[in-house]
Amino acid sequence: MKKFGLVLLVALLMGGVMSVSAQQRDHHGISVHVGGILPVQEFNNTPAYFVPCNERAFNGKGAAMFGASLGLKYNYVFDFGLGVFASADLMWNSLNKNVRQVYTQASCTKPMYVNVPIIVGANYITDFSDIVDVWGEAGIGCDLFLKTTEGWSGNTVKYKMNAAFAAEVGAGVTFIDLISVGVHYYWLGRQSVKVDGVTYDETYIIPSKLRIGQVAFKVGFHF
Repeated sequence: MKKFGLVLLVALLMGGVMSVSAQQRDHHGISVHVGGILPVQEFNNTPAYFVPCNERAFNGKGAAMFGASLGLKYNYVFDFGLGVFASADLMWNSLNKNVRQVYTQASCTKPMYVNVPIIVGANYITDFSDIVDVWGEAGIGCDLFLKTTEGWSGNTVKYKMNAAFAAEVGAGVTFIDLISVGVHYYWLGRQSVKVDGVTYDETYIIPSKLRIGQVAFKVGFHF
């Protein structure tokens, strides 16, 4: 009896999957994406020597570590597979372990990096099988960048948000139009770190612009 019940359950699940895959697959709609992000280029590099709450000491390096992202995307695909999309993501990275230890020793509040890339672009989707689609995409837009407050009680350094050109490319697979898995590369621009509206490289004539790149590994839930 137990075996019969198990067989019946498997059959019902398979029938549900086939029913979903048999429906018209227009690939339109909204999706929510969560994942991990890996900083690359100068954004990931650690300066040889630095002092907390002194942006000059970072010398154009971010010392960022693996972070997280949460995003929203709208996708519209035409009958021939080519489509357009618009997306917005919230990404945040903390400082790496070695740099955080220096901040802890100095009893200094640790800053974090926040990026909000807003991208529009084109994609292409092809049906690999009845339940699996393969896709690729590319887009451009802007990134809103912020380094959060750091310092001590009564003696903090606050940074202002900055915007720069951004671009993204990605590829992945979608299962029965419900769940997608993808890898993306984001170029988030050459951002200026601004304190009270003044850029450090303008004040001290020391380059403090930060080149930001992220590799994102995302899981999407499609509605």
